[in-house]
Amino acid sequence: MLKATFALNANRRCLSSALYLTGDKAREQFAVLVPYLDFKHKLGDLERLKRNIRLRRNPLDCDNLIRQWELYRDVEKRKREIEQCRVELQKRIQQTTCPQEQQQLKARAILARDDLKMLKEQSYQVADAFIANNFLSIPNDLHEHTPDKEMKCIYEKPALANPANQSSNVDLAQEQLEEFGPACLYMTGDAAWMDLRLPMFCSELFRQNKCILFCNPDFVRSFLVEAAMVDKESLFLVREEDEPEDKVNLLHLCGGGSLLSFLGYFTKLSVFPSALPLRLVASGKRYHFERAQSNEVQVFGAHISAEGAEEMFDEMVQTARHFYDQLPVGYRVVQVAAPNLRPIESMRVDIELLDGRNQRYVKVGELGYYSDFLSKRIAFIYHEGKVQRFPHVIAGTVMSTLELIKLLLGNGITMQDLPKLNTFVEK
Repeated sequence: MLKATFALNANRRCLSSALYLTGDKAREQFAVLVPYLDFKHKLGDLERLKRNIRLRRNPLDCDNLIRQWELYRDVEKRKREIEQCRVELQKRIQQTTCPQEQQQLKARAILARDDLKMLKEQSYQVADAFIANNFLSIPNDLHEHTPDKEMKCIYEKPALANPANQSSNVDLAQEQLEEFGPACLYMTGDAAWMDLRLPMFCSELFRQNKCILFCNPDFVRSFLVEAAMVDKESLFLVREEDEPEDKVNLLHLCGGGSLLSFLGYFTKLSVFPSALPLRLVASGKRYHFERAQSNEVQVFGAHISAEGAEEMFDEMVQTARHFYDQLPVGYRVVQVAAPNLRPIESMRVDIELLDGRNQRYVKVGELGYYSDFLSKRIAFIYHEGKVQRFPHVIAGTVMSTLELIKLLLGNGITMQDLPKLNTFVEK
């Protein structure tokens, strides 16, 4: 039986990557996943790469990355040359009939073998420095719709003048949300009912719009956290019984309502093209380090082509808008600018509700487009004949109850103002 404890701090850091293990480390650590390393696409156009890094304001040092890339290529080229030399020597040894020449060739073959062994040992450090610490840190390519500097509003619903039964003089959030520190929150009354019914209603709307209801695990391993380029410090670390001190593939608590919880299912998954497109929706907890947990609705989609994935992206945005249209508050959908994107995202839209009491917008949902970047990192593939292809992925948290409930109750909106939360009408 597994015994584990939750770490109250996240100060423990892995000494090496769990996503990419070099040969020397793979002798002691189990390599769960080998990501697809697309050197040609990522490093084939250095000007595009530098522009991407600049617009995102990413700290990656492009000059150092290029130097590491050149060193890595030189080492790999030298390994291939020695290997080819060994093959040629082996052929000559088999072909010669002169004992003296055969002895000389065998001596050269032994030296080549020793040289190759030594070079391989040295190449592990080169590969670790280049791939694990640099190449896998390269962010996704920016989508053409992503603004360079400032966000762009693509839809806005104005606030209602006088929402039914709304009392702007009473902040119900203070009465029904009791906070005991940043990570502890207790809900009562309408807050508790909303926390139960909002995710149910949102998930049902997506189910009615071609999505399959999914149930995800609450825990995830380090290699998936790295694959999604999520900071491990933002997650609770689970310390397992008899865990070696040098173990790199650790266990983290993320919750079933997060992108990470989807990735375990799709990692190293090979599907027929007929299985795509996929549209999934899952409702579950989302755990944040030093923040209160929240019930969230997470969607996940995969498509063969970029065009199909972008069309699916628009459809899911429309479904999310349909959900927020049911609420008696104003909101807007904004295209996030490049500096505010996560490294793994190519494009993202945020859903922000208008907090009428404080006259500000509060983010309550988002949807991101990842192209085939994420699929390559988790080896999620489909086949066209004998050729492996990578699906284009979209995903996002379309609703987070915690911020939504705070906003609704803070503006005097109760369950009486949300009658549709109590009914789920089948189409």
